[in-house]
Amino acid sequence: APTASCFTSTRPRLDNHLSSSSSMSTSSTSSSSSQSSQSSQSSTTTADNEIDNSTIEGATLTLQNYDASQQKFVQTDGSQGLGGGLSALHHIQSLSTTERTALQTAIVTLVTRAHAERALDSSKGRIMLGFCASNAPEALGGLKSWVNSIALPRGMLHGMDVDGVPIPVEELGAVYVKYSTGGAMTFGEMRRSGRGFDALWRPGDALLESYDGDFRGVYLNVELEMDGVFRQFGLLPTDLFMEEEEW
Repeated sequence: APTASCFTSTRPRLDNHLSSSSSMSTSSTSSSSSQSSQSSQSSTTTADNEIDNSTIEGATLTLQNYDASQQKFVQTDGSQGLGGGLSALHHIQSLSTTERTALQTAIVTLVTRAHAERALDSSKGRIMLGFCASNAPEALGGLKSWVNSIALPRGMLHGMDVDGVPIPVEELGAVYVKYSTGGAMTFGEMRRSGRGFDALWRPGDALLESYDGDFRGVYLNVELEMDGVFRQFGLLPTDLFMEEEEW
């Protein structure tokens, strides 16, 4: 399993704790309490309960097979770029519509189970995303599409300013954006940040940092209680949940 930071030539683990930075609030939306909304929530709960373990295992296998095919492609392609990052991007660019649809279905299946676990216990069912992109708009556009499409919570975006002064997007260059549905900071990191409990990560928070690697795409980590399996996948397409005309 990968264990290094995204800033090296190898792939990162998304569950490394994050350091704090200044923050910029993103917009959030609240659901209405209308009768139609309640009906929709009831339908979603029913659907959650109907996802059995065999379906989860099937979705996991789909994503594991995807990772294996990407690793094989990278080798065949000559492992171009730092750590094979460019070859991994070539693999992503070669995906058919059918393959993209299969990835979407598998991801939605795992995330739906994670949502159900988190609804019962907020410390369970954590979902983490890591976006490696050529620029901030690409990363944030991808983040927005994933958050909206798989119903993830929205929180604070850290790293777009220094001491409250916004950083011009054009000065950021390539970036890595890490997102989590749950807290991801140790007490030691809180003390070093000087922000105390304000540094605690809340559901939906994301961190943007500069990135000098060649990988482009998304890492997905879904924590499920059912079997203790480590579920990290990627690189997945940044635009996987965008409409075709947005690619």
